[in-house]
Amino acid sequence: MMKALALLAGLAALAQGAPPDMNYSVAKVDKLPAVDGKADDAAWAKAAELVVKIDKIDDFEKPKNKCILKAVHDGDSICFLLVWEDKTKNDTHGTFVWKDAKGEYEADENDVEDAASLAFALEGKFNPDMFAPNPSKWDVWEWQAFRANAGHAKDRHHVYSKERIEKSKKFKARDDSDIFITRLDDEGTPPAKKVEAPTEKKGDRVPGFVLQAPSGSGADVAAKGMHDGTKWTVEFKRKLKTGNADDAVFDVTRTMDCAVAVFDNAEKREHEVSGKIILKFQ
Repeated sequence: MMKALALLAGLAALAQGAPPDMNYSVAKVDKLPAVDGKADDAAWAKAAELVVKIDKIDDFEKPKNKCILKAVHDGDSICFLLVWEDKTKNDTHGTFVWKDAKGEYEADENDVEDAASLAFALEGKFNPDMFAPNPSKWDVWEWQAFRANAGHAKDRHHVYSKERIEKSKKFKARDDSDIFITRLDDEGTPPAKKVEAPTEKKGDRVPGFVLQAPSGSGADVAAKGMHDGTKWTVEFKRKLKTGNADDAVFDVTRTMDCAVAVFDNAEKREHEVSGKIILKFQ
């Protein structure tokens, strides 16, 4: 259960230790940056830099680490830049390993990619603490170093409900009431899919996921990350308004609540999260 909820938990902050809300002004530029993970475009020089304090959930009262966030828009689309330190590059995920003794493949549970997420208010009151007792929906963009790094992020939405809904799991909220949490892919095709292990040996290690062309609302978010040996640099881009019901609308006349999470071995350890960031648009 902990493995299945790791990306979700990474976006949650302990209510008792959550830092004050952060404000960020999204600059308007004439030309948006290319989404290539290089962050060397002129547009980024015009963007303010927000140092977002992050840390593992258990240490969130006194966060020790940071992630750099920048954002720009051109009136049609919006781009985000995340940069954080990570000295180990993990860009494979769920590889099958051949076991001679059994004559079959097993999934390598320690083969887990690095990742980063941006979460945005979709419906209801936004609180980065997933165990807050208030029903809400989030629009979530998940960049993953293997499964979502060929040009698109995994576009999802999270639903937090006081009533059981299809595919939901029940948890205790901060006030000891029940809350039901569901993570759903946006309508369409995601950028990767899980595959079955071969029944015969095809090599010592074979992929557990294959990349595919995303479609529909699942293809809304462009994303690309690059690792330089000490840190990840990841860029995202999406239309301000996609017209899809499962996507947040960025109205430049209003603010938007969001949060950031970055992950070293996404489902295993070092889940580092932020508090709420309030975006304002120039």
